[in-house]
Amino acid sequence: MQILVKQFGVPAADELNLNAYSETAGLEQFTINAGDLDGILEGTRLDQVDGLELNGLHFTPANLARANRKDLLHLSANDPEQAATLQPWQTLSAQVSLKDGRVLDLQTEVQERRPKLVLLKKTIQAGPAPSAVRLGNQDLLPQDGRLSFFLKTEIPDKFPRTEKIEVATADESFQTLLSVEDGNLVLQDTQSVLAILDPLKNFGPSAFGPLRFRPVSDDGRKGDWQPLATLVRLPSLKEVRCPDSPDKPCQLSGSNLFLIGAVASDAQFARSLPVPPGFTEATLPVPRPNGTVLYLKLRDDPETVNTAVLPVLPDR
Repeated sequence: MQILVKQFGVPAADELNLNAYSETAGLEQFTINAGDLDGILEGTRLDQVDGLELNGLHFTPANLARANRKDLLHLSANDPEQAATLQPWQTLSAQVSLKDGRVLDLQTEVQERRPKLVLLKKTIQAGPAPSAVRLGNQDLLPQDGRLSFFLKTEIPDKFPRTEKIEVATADESFQTLLSVEDGNLVLQDTQSVLAILDPLKNFGPSAFGPLRFRPVSDDGRKGDWQPLATLVRLPSLKEVRCPDSPDKPCQLSGSNLFLIGAVASDAQFARSLPVPPGFTEATLPVPRPNGTVLYLKLRDDPETVNTAVLPVLPDR
């Protein structure tokens, strides 16, 4: 910018050249846990941030979000070896570089390491009600089934009895906490724990899709999300009735048929019929089965091909 200043008695104005800056970013805190490559900078106007230096370690902006009327800027370190030198409770001065060239200092304390678990083994049990549907993927968890999985702690060395396991859907619209206190976490030894999930009890009848888990310490530190299983809801299938004419479709009877995405007479779905959204009928037109076998794709997992073995009867 250029400002002209005219003084009394002086015919020519003086010219002042100034640099104009936008309102500076407001920095509240930078949070990073020992052992992590990513940290979170909190404040306002963080879209101005170009980078951050902490103890010789450079961080670059990853993504910017907004929560509780402030900006949350995720930053990623460029040197894993240098990042590993950060120690818990170490107090350092961070230099935050803005895009206009200004540098702001921010006092930072490195936080304690976040908990870390390894999934050792998992077992999926079918629900108490018999089902004609045979799931085609071992990672599919029926809604009325039960999932048991063993976990081993890596950070800390021993599994704390106050630590919990959070299990949630991918969008976190359904979530639950498993704990020793509630009885759905059972210690095998000082390092390993058995976790038990009852989806219908923990989530209710509307949850579906990929599930993931993470450890949560008693002071609120959360580990990384890890994939666990895919929750699916199953229709109740009764029988198939077919007319004498091979050119006419058969009729599949049952309940909750809207949970089916498509039905086919072959595993390649060359001869298939989709189920329209909002289907409420008790019978569904389907291709003539190959013997007594139909192939299904569930609405909750449209990629996996499942089978159903049903009585095939003549049309009444």
